[in-house]
Amino acid sequence: MSLSSSPLQEQFLLPPPALREVIQHVVLLSVEPGAAPVVRTLLPAFQVVLLFDLGAGRAELWLAGDAALATVYPLAGSGITGPVKTAWQYRLAGGARVLAVTFTLAGFYRLFQVPVERLAPGLTDPDALVGHRGFAELWERLWPLTCPAQLVQTLAAFCLPYLRAADAPQAELLAHLPLLAPGSPLNPLKVLAAACHRSERAVQLRFQKYLGFSAKEAARFLRFRSVLADLPQPGQRAPAPEWGTLLEHYGYYDQSHLIHDFSYFLQQSPTKAAGQLLLGDAICFTQTELLGPKVSQ
Repeated sequence: MSLSSSPLQEQFLLPPPALREVIQHVVLLSVEPGAAPVVRTLLPAFQVVLLFDLGAGRAELWLAGDAALATVYPLAGSGITGPVKTAWQYRLAGGARVLAVTFTLAGFYRLFQVPVERLAPGLTDPDALVGHRGFAELWERLWPLTCPAQLVQTLAAFCLPYLRAADAPQAELLAHLPLLAPGSPLNPLKVLAAACHRSERAVQLRFQKYLGFSAKEAARFLRFRSVLADLPQPGQRAPAPEWGTLLEHYGYYDQSHLIHDFSYFLQQSPTKAAGQLLLGDAICFTQTELLGPKVSQ
């Protein structure tokens, strides 16, 4: 999502094949020096994101809503956030340059063997999680690089020694995630527990350890993102959304139920969010692995 006239430039970079099971994509965000600050909204994807500040301009982020009341987190060096369950907003000043690394659902734990539930709200210092200055040293190596390919190569060289195979409980959980059908009236935890032949508590603990969220949160989010995917997208000539049809199709009780989800995930009304999605210049609408690799958004 980037307009040619925007001072914000976005380069989507693929990690090397050896890391594609743990890193979904890498994005290099940069704002022209001297340009006015750029503010964007990042939709939730329920995945962990690692950020590196590589520019002279200030970069900061906060939970979407009233910026005057929100806690603003300045990005200095490196920071990790997630899993991103509700919308964030970020502001990049002129000259800002940020490298954003989005992990797959399995990726963060497979790389660092740190339970995802240990991530604090806001920005976390990744070195505090792993117990040494590895990320600070990586930032020092990334800072002088200007070539995107070199950034990815340096990141990959850092990550590869950490890479571990998924352990059996994690692999079993991930294999059964497709059973979380958007809008299903069934209890998602019961469905997964029955499929895995495990207790509901055991499955819930696996969700928190490996993914950082619950089965109920995942099912609610899947339904909401499916609604967003059915709204008119940038460049489409489409009529206004048929909210009543969407309510019925995805199993919402009534309009207030849908409004509640939009307010929770985006801090916006359905109508406002639909308008911003259609414009395509304010909301970053990225693929979420929970919806599967073949879903186009």
